[in-house]
Amino acid sequence: YLTPSIAHPAKDINIRTASGEQYVVLDASCGYEVLENVESSMVFFQLHPGAVYLHQGESYLVTELDLERHIAVVTPTEVNYYTQCKDLTDISILSTEVERWVGGVKVCLGMVDVTTTVLGFKRKMQFTEEVIDEQYLSLPPQRFVTQGLWFELPQEVVGHIVKKELDLSGGLHAGEHAAIAMLPLFALCDRNDIGGVSTQLHVDTGKPTIFIYDAYPGGIGIAAKGFEVIRDLWRATLWAIEDCPCEEGCPSCVQSPKCGNNNEPLDKEAARLLLRGLLRI
Repeated sequence: YLTPSIAHPAKDINIRTASGEQYVVLDASCGYEVLENVESSMVFFQLHPGAVYLHQGESYLVTELDLERHIAVVTPTEVNYYTQCKDLTDISILSTEVERWVGGVKVCLGMVDVTTTVLGFKRKMQFTEEVIDEQYLSLPPQRFVTQGLWFELPQEVVGHIVKKELDLSGGLHAGEHAAIAMLPLFALCDRNDIGGVSTQLHVDTGKPTIFIYDAYPGGIGIAAKGFEVIRDLWRATLWAIEDCPCEEGCPSCVQSPKCGNNNEPLDKEAARLLLRGLLRI
C-alpha cells in the first residue's frame, strides 16, 4: 500500500468544539513557542490580559492578546492566586419554532441572539477565595445566534415567592444554574456546552423568564432535547436542590463554576419554591 504524503487531518480538528476559529497561545519564555490552540469563544474568558492561564498543570500569565492576529502571549508564572472573569450576557428572541404548555407553564423552543461582554476580572487567593483586587477590561462583545429554550414563570408562583419575602431574582438565577447542571443527565453534553440567562422581566416575554441555550452558533440540539424532557428536567433540578444538605446554596446544587456574576444573587429556597410551583407539587 502507499501512504499519502499529507498531514494527519485529526491534528487540525479540535475535539472540544465545533467552531473552526481559534487563537494561538505563544510562550514568550521559549522563543514564542506554540503551547496550544484555544477556541475563540473561550479566549476572552481564559486568555484576557492579566489572566492566569493553566496548561498541563503549569501556570502562565497572559501578557498580550492580539485580536487581529488571533494570538495570545503568555509567560510562566508562580502565583498564589487565580483569576475569575466577570461578564454580562443579553439574550433576545428571534423566532419561536415550537411552544407548548406544561402544567400551566409556557415553554418555548426557538432561535435566540446571545451577546456576551467580558467586563473585567477578579484576582482571588487560592484556597481562601479572598479577593485581592478587581480589574476592568475593554473587550468587544461576542455575539452569536443559536437555539434555546425558555419558560415563563406563572404569576401564582411569583406571588408565592414574593409572599414568602424571598429573592425572586436569586431564585431564578439559582434555578437556572441547577437546571443547566442537570441537563447533561438527559443530553450528551457538558455544562460548558450550554449557557443560561434568567431575568425578572424579559423584554420579549414581559414576564420572569429562564433561558437555556446551546453555547455554539446555530445550536447543536441540546436545548431541543431539554425542551423535549422539560418536566423531567424540572424534577431532576428540584431533586438536586432538595437533596443537598446545605442551607444557602453550594457548588453541589445552585452555584456554578462558570457564572459571570460571581454567583450573585442566589436564593436556594426561592429556587425550590419556583420548581415546586412549575411542577405543581
